Amino acid sequence: MLIRLLCVAAIALASCKKSDSEVKAPPTVRQRIEQEQSAAGRSPPLGVLRLSGNVHELRASPDGAMLTVLVDAKTPSGAGIPPTLKVGTLWAVPTTGGTPKKIAAGVSNGPGGWLYSNHSQWLVVSSSWSPGDQLGELLLVDIGDLSKEPRSLGKGVSYFVPSDDGSKLAWIEGGVLHVGSLPGGPFRDVAAEASTAEFSPDGRFLYFKRRVSAAGGLYQIDLNAAKPSPRRLADHVADFQVLKSGHAVVLTARDNPADRTFQLMAYDVTADKIRKLSDDASRFRISHDESTVAWRGSLVQGDQTDVGQLWIASLKSGQPRQLGKTVKDFEFSPDGLRLVYRDNFVELPLGGRDARPGEARIEKVGDLYSVDLKGGAPQLIAKRSPNFLFSPNGALALTARIETPDVTRRLLILRPNSLKAEAIQDWLYEYQFRPTANSLYFRANCTREGRSCALMKVNIETEKELTAAKVAEGVFGVRFSADGSKMVTASAHFTDSSFDLFAQNADSGAATPIDQFVEWPALLVGPTGEHVAYLVHEASRPGVYVAKMPAR
Repeated sequence: MLIRLLCVAAIALASCKKSDSEVKAPPTVRQRIEQEQSAAGRSPPLGVLRLSGNVHELRASPDGAMLTVLVDAKTPSGAGIPPTLKVGTLWAVPTTGGTPKKIAAGVSNGPGGWLYSNHSQWLVVSSSWSPGDQLGELLLVDIGDLSKEPRSLGKGVSYFVPSDDGSKLAWIEGGVLHVGSLPGGPFRDVAAEASTAEFSPDGRFLYFKRRVSAAGGLYQIDLNAAKPSPRRLADHVADFQVLKSGHAVVLTARDNPADRTFQLMAYDVTADKIRKLSDDASRFRISHDESTVAWRGSLVQGDQTDVGQLWIASLKSGQPRQLGKTVKDFEFSPDGLRLVYRDNFVELPLGGRDARPGEARIEKVGDLYSVDLKGGAPQLIAKRSPNFLFSPNGALALTARIETPDVTRRLLILRPNSLKAEAIQDWLYEYQFRPTANSLYFRANCTREGRSCALMKVNIETEKELTAAKVAEGVFGVRFSADGSKMVTASAHFTDSSFDLFAQNADSGAATPIDQFVEWPALLVGPTGEHVAYLVHEASRPGVYVAKMPAR
């Protein structure tokens, strides 16, 4: 009897045993975390799912009413293709209400994959894009009415650009430059052998470069003319910039391809004259009021090829004035009062907390100078500065490498109309100014190699002595709305690469949870950041989500 019972039990156990194919694999780290979070009772997200799928590269129209995203995007195979380049199916997703629409397949997240017109009326897309020849089919989408099918404008398009007011579009197909009014044209072929193009701000002129094989010249086309035709301004052009006023074009060009250096020239549109400013200019910048031009020559110091002499001059007249000898980068202040630049540029091994045993890491530093555009000698602001950033009203934030007693990196602020920088904090991560408000935010006192930091704030205008106040803890990143009235922060997880998202009051620091296990960065969309859009890659709920920002 006992033997019979043992046999029955053995048979029962055998019948319950599952085959190897039916045995479930152990959960991944992310699945285990999701299960633990679910068991702990996660807070319901504020965001609403707008499009489900494997999504990448979220962008928003200038007015925030439309989102675009790539679905099932993958990096193309082939030599030399960066892993960040992805090609997928482009979808348009209304931010609030409306039905998402599939726009086109084979769209790249690279430059020129898709563009919004400035007034958010049109979406211009390069579909069926080929990484090999970098050509695609040009589609025009009416953002205001997604029920209309995209209109095909050309095949094998290599370049396209809308005018600033969104009323015109230019594109290059097979080297032929086309231009016309949106949406229905007529579109005209206006030039051959073209490579790039740019409209004047008022849309009257179209400037384009010809291919190097066709002398690489810069040409102007008057679109108001009865028979628009190209007019050559210069040959062998390297770079050009149409000024915001439309009154001038600044460019660098060579007399012939064998020349080692480029000349800097300014074309006066009204007077129809071109004037040479320098025989050696590798990079240039225009002041915000368009009165002054600064440029860097191509002087080579040792093995450093990206430094040179810095010059400044009036754009219309005046003699050039040299400011620095081995300058790396330079920038005009938004208030139009000064130019800052880094001179005596050197590369130094990282030290202090940034040093890593066995790693030969370096940082690029230079002595930071400021010069008043109204005249006067350059003033040294800080030695060995790795970077700097202007506020909207002309205040300057910068970091400086301090060597003694130990190597550290110090954050300083130079207020408008001041020549002395004030020290704020040692050892920090990235910093940024709050848009339209004279406040500087930065991350400091970090752990986990910068993934968890205290978010600090300095009010530049309201404080006699600048001190930093803590806004939040455990912050990995922060984004502001365009007007600076709202902000979102991200808190990084310990065991995976996703983030928890919070709506943060920029003044009080009060935080409202938006969602968990999201991708970063998120987008604050709308004129005043009325909504936050973000991506989720959790296996149970992947897609595009939109949440209404809580009241301040």
